[in-house]
Amino acid sequence: MILILAPDCPAATLDEILKEAERLGWRCDVSRGKEQIAVGLSGSGDARALEDALSRRPEVDVLPILSREDYQRSINRRRMMGGLVGGLGVLTAMGAALPVTGFLLPPRGMLSDRSLIPAGKRSDLAEQSARHVEVLGHPVLLVHLEGERFFALSAVCTHMNTCRLEWNRDRRQLVCPCHGGAFDVYGNVVQGPPSIPLRTYEVDQVGEDLVIRREA
Repeated sequence: MILILAPDCPAATLDEILKEAERLGWRCDVSRGKEQIAVGLSGSGDARALEDALSRRPEVDVLPILSREDYQRSINRRRMMGGLVGGLGVLTAMGAALPVTGFLLPPRGMLSDRSLIPAGKRSDLAEQSARHVEVLGHPVLLVHLEGERFFALSAVCTHMNTCRLEWNRDRRQLVCPCHGGAFDVYGNVVQGPPSIPLRTYEVDQVGEDLVIRREA
């Protein structure tokens, strides 16, 4: 598993998170970058217990590393859920309460549900194009293929967790400029060297506004 925090995360907060992970049986390897702090976890800790413990901390994002079996189940789940998108009446009901603040994180307290991230106007993102947004300090690519088909995926290549992915319009893929890896809009690896799929996020429309759900 990988923990992602904003680059300006206070040292005391990071220390608390590391201690919590270690208490649950994980070894922590901290990597600091200009755009984020990444904490690689190894060991035999309880992943579910860690996610539950950190669910109360909106400043940290938990990225699972999937086994081959989990990867296949994730693909099947995404395909199944793809046919069900559109029935989310709850978001429509909440639309009037969601402020539009561009595609950056909203100021603290503006959204009652911190799992919803405003991502700008639908009309601002042309078909066959993409733009970078942020989900709790983690770089994400928001992709618009055509019509109502919007996708949001982690913009960090899983090969080394350092390179930022770019959208290739002709290939309709997310491409890593560092080592040539590529992913489709569902997060699946279509060209190595990466072997781990990208984390994906649900994208919903509230009127003319796009909203990214933090939890995929």
